[in-house]
Amino acid sequence: MADIVPPPPNGSLMLAWQVKNKHVLVVGAGDVALSRVDHLLQANAKITVVTGESVHPILRKYHEMGLLEDLIVRNFRLSDLKLYEPKNIRQRVMELDHDSDEDNDDGEIAALSEEAVKLIEEFEQCKFKMVLTCINDYPLSLRIWQKCKGLGIDVNLADKPANCDFYFGSVYRQGPLQIMISTNGKSPRLCNRIKTKMLIPMFEVLDLESAVENLGYLRFQLQKVYHPGDDTKVIKERMEWNRKITDFYSIQDWCVMKHESIDKILKLYPEFPSADTLK
Repeated sequence: MADIVPPPPNGSLMLAWQVKNKHVLVVGAGDVALSRVDHLLQANAKITVVTGESVHPILRKYHEMGLLEDLIVRNFRLSDLKLYEPKNIRQRVMELDHDSDEDNDDGEIAALSEEAVKLIEEFEQCKFKMVLTCINDYPLSLRIWQKCKGLGIDVNLADKPANCDFYFGSVYRQGPLQIMISTNGKSPRLCNRIKTKMLIPMFEVLDLESAVENLGYLRFQLQKVYHPGDDTKVIKERMEWNRKITDFYSIQDWCVMKHESIDKILKLYPEFPSADTLK
């Protein structure tokens, strides 16, 4: 085991963060705020913009189109961090957590009641999942950061990597396919150049959106029709077959394949196609 090389440290944990129908607060309404809002719109977040400064015309138009949850043109208030939270809901959740912290006599963790689950779900729907500050007032941004830490809200301060729980990278997208490039806050401009000079020329000649949709169809049909089941053995068999089929055809093949051809492949399960299957 001495030859094991661990993964290199000092990177970021790259995640596809789900904020669909979740509240997100953006403080500021300039160019940087617009960039953040564009990212959030792609993720179907409920976006609230608070600004005491001038509003970017595109952000104002987004609000008129109904794309923003709200656009509040006034100076930011710390109470805005709990803008949509019903009175005392945080206290009720904290008390709930305290009540369920004790283990049972046999050492098992107590299950949550249906009422407790509903309360937590309500809280999740009304609280801000993240806060983004896009203002030139660093003392105010730092105050927002401090308050967010106390409330357990993840926060990003524009151009202040040391105070960020997460960074925004440069993203290339084709439909459901998203590729993010990050320098961990060191050079956002380089990320953009890599995307425009390398990724776009490489991928724009391929219909990768169709490839993703085709492989999603194959995976869904395999799971629901040809080999359903949730036990470990069945899942492992599906994953292994799906992996080999995905690699059997080229990326270009998956880009142009029709569902009729995918159905032919699926009907062979658990066997594999030959080179002549789709001819």
